Amino acid sequence: MQIWKAHYKDLLHDTVIDIVNTEDDSRTDPLSFTLDGVKFQGRTLGGFELSDHAQYEEAKNKFCILKSGSYRVRNTEVSYYLYELQRYALDIEIPMKVVRKLDNCEIQGKIHLAFEYVEHDMNKNQSKIFCDGVRVYFDDEIVSDFTLCVEGKRYSSTKKTLYFESALYDICKQMAQDYYLKCCFTCQYSDYSPYGNDDYGCMLCYCRHKQDYLKVNSKDDFFEHLEDKDCEVRQETYLCEEYELRNKCSGYRGFVYEVKEL
Repeated sequence: MQIWKAHYKDLLHDTVIDIVNTEDDSRTDPLSFTLDGVKFQGRTLGGFELSDHAQYEEAKNKFCILKSGSYRVRNTEVSYYLYELQRYALDIEIPMKVVRKLDNCEIQGKIHLAFEYVEHDMNKNQSKIFCDGVRVYFDDEIVSDFTLCVEGKRYSSTKKTLYFESALYDICKQMAQDYYLKCCFTCQYSDYSPYGNDDYGCMLCYCRHKQDYLKVNSKDDFFEHLEDKDCEVRQETYLCEEYELRNKCSGYRGFVYEVKEL
């Protein structure tokens, strides 16, 4: 378990919070925080939902919450609701292990991530969602910062996104001469699903099938060697004892970290 320091702000709140990350427990949404007596939980950093639906009447007076759901399937009413936190801003610090290439020394760094949710711009397209048959709208996401800070240096992603795949890849390229991240994202045996992935927390770990994974350099290779293999689902920022730098094969996602001899 990790505790991530964050600053939360909305119309009624402006405070420091602790985001609890139970990264080793895949049975539940691993990210959560409690504020003003209300707990929110999510699998990704941009998808916090009301943990206890029975608190909705209380929570909607303290937070902006988008209620969606309830629909018909073959004339049968399906009443299932989601209560997603909206109209707020978060600044988060995520601790990261970084390796300095000059002396192969492992040092502490951090990712600074800042984003907010604002009222949807009706001129922009958005997937259709409904609440009791009436269309409702998610807030628009605005990411202002995705930066790795290490030894007084800052490596900011040019892609302002909550998709860690895109932002971390950009950062890895920028600092390739001096550092590399030591985490699941840069591990030789982790990959994304060819069927698609969310913005955070859905890397597939094949450390139990290392030799099979080393045969994979394309989507076809993935289906041939890995599709029927069991795997763990991990966060990009996760780190375990099986870690090996990703410099042998590209896997399905195509990322290889080039490391020069010291």
